Amino acid sequence: MSQMRLLPETPTQLLPREAYLSQDWFDREQRDLFGRTWAFAGTVHDLPEVGDFRTVQAGPYDLIVLRDANGDLRGFHNICRHRGTELVEDCGNLGRSIVCPYHNWVYNLDGALRGVPAQSDCFPNLDKTQNGLHPAAVGVFRDLVFVNPEAQPDEPFDVWVDRLDTVCWPHDLGPGGLVEPSGEFVYEMRCNWKVFGENAVDGYHLAYLHKNTLGGPTHDKNVYEAFGRHLVWWSTERNGVKHRVPQFVENADKAWPSNRAHDAQLTGYGGVYLLFPTTILTPNPWGFSVSVIEPVSPEVTLLRVRNWAPKGLMSYKVGPKDAPGYDPDSGLIKSANWTIHPLETGDFQTEDVWVCEKMQRALSSPRYKAAHLAKGAGGEASLAYFQRCVLDFVGDNMAMAAE
Repeated sequence: MSQMRLLPETPTQLLPREAYLSQDWFDREQRDLFGRTWAFAGTVHDLPEVGDFRTVQAGPYDLIVLRDANGDLRGFHNICRHRGTELVEDCGNLGRSIVCPYHNWVYNLDGALRGVPAQSDCFPNLDKTQNGLHPAAVGVFRDLVFVNPEAQPDEPFDVWVDRLDTVCWPHDLGPGGLVEPSGEFVYEMRCNWKVFGENAVDGYHLAYLHKNTLGGPTHDKNVYEAFGRHLVWWSTERNGVKHRVPQFVENADKAWPSNRAHDAQLTGYGGVYLLFPTTILTPNPWGFSVSVIEPVSPEVTLLRVRNWAPKGLMSYKVGPKDAPGYDPDSGLIKSANWTIHPLETGDFQTEDVWVCEKMQRALSSPRYKAAHLAKGAGGEASLAYFQRCVLDFVGDNMAMAAE
């Protein structure tokens, strides 16, 4: 993988059109990108008790993160060593063991194979010590849990985290801190995952697409900085001082004052973090959110969003059913269910989904070609940086072959 770089002085589009449309590209990303990088698995407070578990999809790999008998977090591939059956679903508590639902092979919470029905008759030569669950790597940063399909990742967790500790957020997601007042928001977006990822780090569009919701800032009054493979955003509207929210949003809060998160008034932390490749964090004085980009196909992506806020903050008690486009049959938020134009919703997330789907439709045209990217750390240099990180995994030969 390539050495880390600064944001380019003169950014250019690095990915070809096929990168957003091709099944070959998507399959390569599933295997070589998502199958080798760190995926968000939840918070440590999602797994407080022995036996608590959550499942995570990391590219082609179905993984389990659990709390073992010693209270440690562990990661495993969610497949039985007998016939490969999926062991568990969603999240819950396993008790003191993992039992395959197909043939009742039993594993300890440390992954060791403990019991096999009729072993002496059916598997007389089986060595249980060689048939434990395939391990995955687990890392924790600021109470956020990440998992990697490889037990010994090419990029160890402390290397992947890089220098985020110098700009980390002060928010407490544990008991006595922020609360999660509503369920997970799940958006079904008709676009490639990279279209949404690039939109998330595009400082040039803030003053235009979001002029009525975020109010900017303009390209010269916001900045993205690279921390390893990750990108962190600040507003610089206040005489160049880095701030975590746009001036427009802060002014709106003064008109409608709301509860503030404890310690969230501290300075230094950013307002948007793209933890490469698919985790987006948005800490601010009023709460914290985690958005996970989940690629489904070359042109369909899910966005899973969890929000935390101080107790009593009414504005954060809006649930998924209140989001524009909520589909009661599937529980998904879809553009097909919008009843008013996205730009009339007053919701910046809806604006982003709308424009990303427009971008994907444009990509389907044989005439499509990205001509220019806006210079500057508050322009679109961050897009080129993000694309460079993608190519570090899928390879420049993919880009050349598509041109």
